[in-house]
Amino acid sequence: MHARLLRLMRFGIVGGGVTLIAYLLFLGAIAGGLHYVAASVLAWAGGLCVGFLAHRHVTFGDRGGWRSQIWRYIGVYLLQLLFGTATLAALIDLAGLAPWLAYPVNIIFTATFSYVLMSRMVFTPAGDVQRA
Repeated sequence: MHARLLRLMRFGIVGGGVTLIAYLLFLGAIAGGLHYVAASVLAWAGGLCVGFLAHRHVTFGDRGGWRSQIWRYIGVYLLQLLFGTATLAALIDLAGLAPWLAYPVNIIFTATFSYVLMSRMVFTPAGDVQRA
């Protein structure tokens, strides 16, 4: 239990850094005139690049084969993009939140979604028994 709590804390710290980078990209893109969906995709791509290495080494401490992990990570990240874009649109178009506010609110949903999928489908956390 203690190892899982520490891993969750590392996920929050790493994810916070990656999210800050993505949020700054998002803000810059909408300030530059991009539609919020295009800005979200740009922010997502930036997060993908930084997030894989940071989560692999810092959050999960996984030293397994990166070639298969990167494809699973991209798959999870694509699912996160679809999920996050849908929930972002709902927060903006249905709930009426401004894009600058909806994006950080949406992090609650996307972070939970990402952690569950990464910990089960992408990485084998250090100290865990290798999954079959």
